Amino acid sequence: MLVFIGATVSTFLGAAFAELFLGIPLFSEKELMEDLTNPDLAPALRLLGIIQPIGLFVFPAVFYLWVSKSKEALKTMFQAPVRQPVLISIAFFMLALPLVNYLSEWNSNWNIPTFIGEWMVGKEEQAGKLTESFLDMPNVGFLLFNLIMIGLLPAVGEELIFRGIMQRGILKKVRNPHVAIWIAAIIFSAVHFQFLGFVPRMLMGVAMGYLFYWSGNLWYPIIAHFTNNAGAVLLNYGSQHSLINPGIEDAGIGNPTIACFSLVFCMMLLYLFKQHQEVGFGSIKKEP
Repeated sequence: MLVFIGATVSTFLGAAFAELFLGIPLFSEKELMEDLTNPDLAPALRLLGIIQPIGLFVFPAVFYLWVSKSKEALKTMFQAPVRQPVLISIAFFMLALPLVNYLSEWNSNWNIPTFIGEWMVGKEEQAGKLTESFLDMPNVGFLLFNLIMIGLLPAVGEELIFRGIMQRGILKKVRNPHVAIWIAAIIFSAVHFQFLGFVPRMLMGVAMGYLFYWSGNLWYPIIAHFTNNAGAVLLNYGSQHSLINPGIEDAGIGNPTIACFSLVFCMMLLYLFKQHQEVGFGSIKKEP
């Protein structure tokens, strides 16, 4: 209910601010939203991209934890992170790129029944147009804006909702951490409505779920999530401005060998993270 209210209010506010301050009439000319590639619409979409994650994820999560008397849980989940697990969390999602790319290509080639497949492809194309308009970064200002809009806000908001609330809630019901982690990750991937990338996104959710379960600290999955999102932004910026080889973005696509190495390194890093929690705290710290 809180997510629905937050989404409604933030969308209304975003549209109102776009009309009042940017002169883009989203209320009176609803057909503007039919073409997301319209450059005249870009400022409004960026404004909505900042306001909506706060209303959709951050505010509902914090408010829920506060009114449900989980203030101590919130404090525990945001205890100061330790350097080594932070570095492992960052390295994990950097080294996961070839595996994610390989799985994304494999997932996108699924043979899906016509009606469902057309709907999924339509959703994917719509999301692709929106992402393409966001990732057009002519200068550093746009880069910094995207690091906040695409990198930081979704990382904080989504981890609060899916790991901080949903995974903890499912765990209390089923009493099996692995089941709770996988269910939360499946829902996490499904609500993005980009089903041609469902599997790699779900597995990323699983990895972040274990980071949270083993440590009880939400900073680690947030940092990992931010690394993944911000990495995509930085690679796009570097490619657009000829700062990096564009081929880096496609690492792992069509190359199962590199993808397998990526998987091995990721599993090793997860093992190191788990070992650090055992050594650092005497026993694996359970979620609050």
